[in-house]
Amino acid sequence: MSQKLTLTTASLLNTTISNATDAIYYDIQTPEWEPQLTTVRRLDSRTGTYELTGSIRNQADKPVAVSMYGGEFEPEEQWLKKIDGSMPGESQWQFNDGEGNVFAWSVANGNLELRSADEGVKTKRALATFYQHRRYLMVGMISQHAYLEVDSSVIESVDAVILSLLVVERKRRVKVL
Repeated sequence: MSQKLTLTTASLLNTTISNATDAIYYDIQTPEWEPQLTTVRRLDSRTGTYELTGSIRNQADKPVAVSMYGGEFEPEEQWLKKIDGSMPGESQWQFNDGEGNVFAWSVANGNLELRSADEGVKTKRALATFYQHRRYLMVGMISQHAYLEVDSSVIESVDAVILSLLVVERKRRVKVL
């Protein structure tokens, strides 16, 4: 069974990501007075408090460093390694979730797909797929909010998956990829 996590806005800098019941709920904020820092906080539904799950340091509107759970910032290129494919558009971005699992984002059918990359063996089935928002007549109001479809086998790593998604999708939107 998978979880559909919906983004409430088209912005990756200020949005919430949650499932239909809000059992999984993330708050992403980049304050106007501190545009160089994006924070990702998860709502603990039992206590009603937010826990810091990650931070992204920005420079010139691009992610440059990443921190998980309030730890030390490490350069974004080290945390999310780009692996060039044999053909244009076949690049992948690998990261470790902190629990020893290695995942890789790649573009397939216009969507970002996450697959396991443990021990160099890549899964054929996508473990998570990110669908971008859609607009009426390509402009104006949003007709479908962006969402992330996450397989239940990846739920334990969803903090790292969301943080990596924010970095990869921001790079993709500014055409850095």
